[in-house]
Amino acid sequence: MRYEPIPAFRFLTEKPLGWYRFRGAFGGRGSAKSWEVVNAAIYIALITPGLRVVFLREIMANLKESSLELVRSRLKFYGLLASPTEPGGYFREVDGTFVGRGGQKIMFIGLWKGGKPEGIKSLEGAGLTILEEAQEVRQASLDVLIPTVLRTKVSELWAIWNPSLASDAIDQFFRGAVKPRKAILRKINYDQNPHFPEALREQMELDFKKDRLRALWIWMGAYRPSVEGAIFNREGLDAAWRAGRNAEGGWGRVVVGVDPSGGRDEVGIVAAAEFGDGAIILEDATCPAKSPMAWATAAAKCAERWGADCIVVEKNFGGDMVESTLRAAGVTIRIVMVHASRGKHVRAEPVAGLYDQGRVAHLEQFPLMEAEMLMTTPAGYQGEESPNRMDAAVWAVFELKIDPGYRYSMMEAVD
Repeated sequence: MRYEPIPAFRFLTEKPLGWYRFRGAFGGRGSAKSWEVVNAAIYIALITPGLRVVFLREIMANLKESSLELVRSRLKFYGLLASPTEPGGYFREVDGTFVGRGGQKIMFIGLWKGGKPEGIKSLEGAGLTILEEAQEVRQASLDVLIPTVLRTKVSELWAIWNPSLASDAIDQFFRGAVKPRKAILRKINYDQNPHFPEALREQMELDFKKDRLRALWIWMGAYRPSVEGAIFNREGLDAAWRAGRNAEGGWGRVVVGVDPSGGRDEVGIVAAAEFGDGAIILEDATCPAKSPMAWATAAAKCAERWGADCIVVEKNFGGDMVESTLRAAGVTIRIVMVHASRGKHVRAEPVAGLYDQGRVAHLEQFPLMEAEMLMTTPAGYQGEESPNRMDAAVWAVFELKIDPGYRYSMMEAVD
């Protein structure tokens, strides 16, 4: 997979359709990504008779929410749209679809309708599918979409998005630990747009003066710093990584925190150790909740890797069976069972205080765990699922560094 931060149109057109399977463009506001993708799609359609191009969104209530107007305006600009004044135009508009003289079609659909992926039927046979506002796309959508649209040798899926969280499905697909094959990704920001409006430049400069981290998200394609009022912040998490990225041992006692899922998709597993006057997060070993034995084995392996002297695990889901499952998976070290008697955000607040004091380091960047941290406020977790990675980290850090009297005032512990 190649990654080059240069403008969109060239990388979308320099290689023929089918050269890649996936092309992605992400970045901030004012980059003209949407314009360049539309220009490229029109160009590809012109040179590919019979091609079906589909502009796709996760949910689209009506055509006004699509790129139809932008495509229409670009076709008019190039003199390609038939009209009373341009009767010889190459494309004509028919019921919200642009039909070319060579049998091409440019269509606009929403994937989900009534809670079902009804739009998938329109994608069969598409040669080029363009996923707009891809940061809004769910993993379930990608699971349905990819095998549907990549059915021929020349089929491609393009995605354009303004990043939100590292845990977003499209970011995990293109920028996660396992990269897709035959893919190319470009970061495109306002400084690569030669037509960037002066009015937007003034707004951008004002945003940077007000809140630099938020401005980096809006204009430079950085991840969203946090939800409003989050108890963790992006600066503190970045500082934690800088403090621990060159650590090569030198830490003390190791604990593995485990947050069983209670039926959710994943079980949080995080290793942490004493480090200086605080703690260091060593690994996010979170795994799918395929079965109790599967996650217990993953926790046991994590503890063995780091030489942990105990596993601290929440017993809210599973009770005593949690400990017996860990023992069956080969855990021989001490197991500390904890019961969450108060809200997750209440437990996380003192750990967030350690981050504020610069007393927690990260051995590497943990984007999925950090995304959960940045969605946690004094009112509770603001994400869609439970923050199992963050909870596991909180249990581990509590066991290492939080004063026992304070710790046990928030949770019941049973050795």
